[in-house]
Amino acid sequence: MLLKKTRRYQGEQKTFLILAIVFTAVTFILNNILQTAIGGFLMTLSLLAFVVVIIAAVYYIIKFYIKQH
Repeated sequence: MLLKKTRRYQGEQKTFLILAIVFTAVTFILNNILQTAIGGFLMTLSLLAFVVVIIAAVYYIIKFYIKQH
């Protein structure tokens, strides 16, 4: 049973990686090469996601540190 979960997780991880690469390529093409408004929106969305990840990481690090004391 554990082996099946591991294989499924690897499949989901691959799918996420492929989607991330496609999103990056589309954003690059639309924003930098074609200079479209959609590309600008995707860049804004990417920046927002990055900020959310940074804030979440800081939150969990602080939460873990407080829990240790």
